[in-house]
Amino acid sequence: MKKAILFSIIALGFTAMTSQIVLLREMLVVFYGNEISISYILASWLIGGALGSLILGRLADKIKDTTKTFVFSQLLLAGILPLAIIAVRSIKFFLELSPGEIIPFSYILIASFTVLVPLCALLGFTFTISCRVFKPDFGTPSPASKIGTVYMLEASGAMIGGLLASFFLVRMMTAMNIMLFLGLINVAAAISVSFLERQKKARTFLMTLSLVMLIIGCLMGSAGIWGKIDRLSVKKQWQGYDLLATTNSIYGNIAVTKRGEQRSFFKDGLRLYTVPDEKTAEESVHFTLLEHPDPRTVLLLGGGPGGTIKETLKHNVDAIDYIELDPEIIKVAECYLLEEESAYLKNKKVRIENVDGRFFIKNTDKKYDCIIINIGDPRTAQLNRYYTVEFFKEVSKILKDKGIFAISLTSSENYINNQLRDFLASIYRSLKIVFKDTKIIPGNVAYFLSCKNGEVLTYDYNILEERRKERGVDAKYVRDYYLFSRLSPEKIEYIEDVLEKGERTRINHDFKPVSYYYAMVSWASLFRDSLFKKILENTDEEKIRHVTLFMIGTLLLVGGVIRKKASFRKQAVMTAVMTTGFTEMTFQIVILLSFQAIYGYVFYKLSLILTSFMVGLVLGSMVILKNMDKEENCIGKFITTQIAVCVYPLILPLLFIMASRSGGSDTSWIWANIVFPFTPVIAGFIGGVQFPLAGKIYLGKDKTVGKIAGINYGMDLIGACLGAVLTGTFLMPVLGIYKTCFLVATVNFAVLILLLFSLKKKPKLR
Repeated sequence: MKKAILFSIIALGFTAMTSQIVLLREMLVVFYGNEISISYILASWLIGGALGSLILGRLADKIKDTTKTFVFSQLLLAGILPLAIIAVRSIKFFLELSPGEIIPFSYILIASFTVLVPLCALLGFTFTISCRVFKPDFGTPSPASKIGTVYMLEASGAMIGGLLASFFLVRMMTAMNIMLFLGLINVAAAISVSFLERQKKARTFLMTLSLVMLIIGCLMGSAGIWGKIDRLSVKKQWQGYDLLATTNSIYGNIAVTKRGEQRSFFKDGLRLYTVPDEKTAEESVHFTLLEHPDPRTVLLLGGGPGGTIKETLKHNVDAIDYIELDPEIIKVAECYLLEEESAYLKNKKVRIENVDGRFFIKNTDKKYDCIIINIGDPRTAQLNRYYTVEFFKEVSKILKDKGIFAISLTSSENYINNQLRDFLASIYRSLKIVFKDTKIIPGNVAYFLSCKNGEVLTYDYNILEERRKERGVDAKYVRDYYLFSRLSPEKIEYIEDVLEKGERTRINHDFKPVSYYYAMVSWASLFRDSLFKKILENTDEEKIRHVTLFMIGTLLLVGGVIRKKASFRKQAVMTAVMTTGFTEMTFQIVILLSFQAIYGYVFYKLSLILTSFMVGLVLGSMVILKNMDKEENCIGKFITTQIAVCVYPLILPLLFIMASRSGGSDTSWIWANIVFPFTPVIAGFIGGVQFPLAGKIYLGKDKTVGKIAGINYGMDLIGACLGAVLTGTFLMPVLGIYKTCFLVATVNFAVLILLLFSLKKKPKLR
């Protein structure tokens, strides 16, 4: 096999996966990283790839000089990558949005599409042209085998890129430097492929062009021009603020800004805390600690460097455990807080744990007087894990008899609309299932205080003020006059009455995360005449079921009518490829969320789960490619893979139930470290086997490799795009994990029937 082509195709997969990770992280800073924005970003990425492979891929077979085109594509890719970073960071400037300003969903979709589609279309086209350029050193493989091998090689590059980007590149390099590094790899690949050009003049031209690009890039780097461009683009992203620092960790982007005397700390574009902000710091702590008659041990999740630790120490507690997953947040705080502001982090009573909060709570043997969650609204499925009935039960186990559990949610002091009511009511009702007593302190930020003992919590502000004075707590805001206002009987009666009217609101569970769905609806309601809000509000379990049955019925009806046409088998196979793309994207989301819910957010294991899918993809492709040219019954094997796609989603819920009920540390370790990381390998293996088979069935006697590769690849990406949008936005929160798996199995079973129809025409493909 030509090593140059081999290297270039692997580099293509490496570039696609690494740039996707980098651009996704950059765009989350702009769009604040909830499931809607992630779905839109992934959808734009996949649509761009589909357009490039489906539309531009049709041109691949008409191009005579494929080597030259392939080299041009890789050089163009090298030039576009750094421009994509600049484009992402300029989104808010062109949309005239300030940092922290809520972005309409329509803006997210338009911006994602505009920035990503050109890059992804080029990646999709380069895949199709590489299927023509690829020529092994041995044998004469069939066109279908060539498509399958290129698919396997690109998946291998993507697997390597996913591992390196997640664990090394984002830690050691800036986003711009990573893109320049990818550009360097692609220029090197273009130079190596240029040697394969047979015409001397063309070879000389390609070599010269590649070397010129390489020299210009290196000169700009040595002159510091790339660094200046990087800094200017970052400052443009944070216009209106004095940007003090920005850094990346494996968990996301951290930025520190200054305006006047205040310094604000951001994680992926969302404000973590501002210093000084005494009012927020006091509220987040004193409401809870004053409700407790004698708080000695306190567990804090989030907000510590912003003043919550400082305010907690005013109560003369014995010990504070502060949980912060990302150690980089603590390091940045120590660098940019004043000495007197950060000194509390080093207090001997304070113990900082860099671990997932839920993982800590589930595994600790300690008992606490007060547990305070200060991580923001559950606007993502990841954050939603801290607001479910299952989590509340875990919290209850480590609370002392008179212990108090506190969370804070965005609310409104004077008027709560129906969307906000449903959001708050879903969590309020979930709390009441676990705790004997739950009280609400109303305001623009509402504090929900819960206790197992029904005789601890009080709305009497006089008792709270008396405790404040007895403990010598110096508070500027949470004191007599402020407590009197916040605990007004009229305000309390209003919010309790509103939430009681939400009695039909669904309970929030790990495997049915409805609260983040309600949070999305509430967010969408902030925009006038939001079409997305109307769609969300009118989406329920019954409508999803009816739409699914209608689509399946239509699919089977059309299949039954046209099954005698010669092209029916090809159309059925491409339908299967698309639904498999949809299904495997759904598998990844379902497995990730289930792992988070059961074991906590252990980052490196989640990266391992994502990478293991690519491992399965490579293994499946390798297995089927060994004898595919000699295989006579491709449609039979393809149907076997479709049966596996039908069965697999029915097995997943059983695995999740067994994992959640597994007892003992050894058993849990096996499930968390062996079973869960292995499940995506199976899904990837099925897809890796099916994709090359689909190429051979669809290709038949056709020799248009570029066109067929583009159609096959494009249908897979379209299905994955639908899976990214529908699963995270609608299926998971509305149906829950178990019913989502059942729906996916049902859709794939309908496609299986279509494939069986096709057997009536030709039982074998020779």
